[in-house]
Amino acid sequence: MGLDPISFWSIAVILLALAAGSFMKGITGMGLPLIAVPVMASFLGVEHAVVVMVIPGIVTNAWLLWVHRAQAAAARNLPALLLAGTVGVVLGTWVLSALSERMLSLILALAIGGYLLTLLLHPRFSLSRAVDRYLSPVIGLVAGVMQGATGISSPIVATYFHALRLDQRAYVFSVTATFQVFCLAQLFSLSQVGLFTRPRFFEGVLALLPIVIVLPLSMHLARFVSRRAFDRILVALIVVMEIKFIYNGLSGG
Repeated sequence: MGLDPISFWSIAVILLALAAGSFMKGITGMGLPLIAVPVMASFLGVEHAVVVMVIPGIVTNAWLLWVHRAQAAAARNLPALLLAGTVGVVLGTWVLSALSERMLSLILALAIGGYLLTLLLHPRFSLSRAVDRYLSPVIGLVAGVMQGATGISSPIVATYFHALRLDQRAYVFSVTATFQVFCLAQLFSLSQVGLFTRPRFFEGVLALLPIVIVLPLSMHLARFVSRRAFDRILVALIVVMEIKFIYNGLSGG
């Protein structure tokens, strides 16, 4: 992957992180950047890692959207969310210049913590169709802003769609469609500012090698995951994200 300064073992760790992230992606529709980017960033730097992950993100999202295409009709009010989210990605660049990463992390931790507290007090909590109709553009805008400002929108997206209590496949389709729109907007933005170079494009293509092996396996195994187990996996991921953003917010990391 063009990583001459790092050792064979470092490359092996990166490949394992890509494999682990793609395994989670195949089951839940998310998790690839969440797992792989921090590992890659420790060797390549944050900016380099984020840019390299664009190609794997677009390819895996397209793959999952095709597999779950029959669920498109079950995704509630998704067009409004995606449209607002696209606007949010553009606005996120302004937020990035106005707020520190520490403040953004604390805001995310507060939002996710509120939802986790609601789940603890009301385990069967869900959003109604009536509320979703008006809330989806707001959530899309907020998620888009977070994507543009930090490169991460999964905490908002995962939390919101979990609250809708969608069927497992409809959930995967919804989060994947959202991530795909954000990835395409991110690709355009990175290209405009000259960060998406030819070498990084090829590094992104090479990063697909462990993904194309593991992703089909995880999508197959997802068929045997019960709704209860699926919910537990999602809540566990949300808890991990909450811990991460609390740590980032308090440490300034």
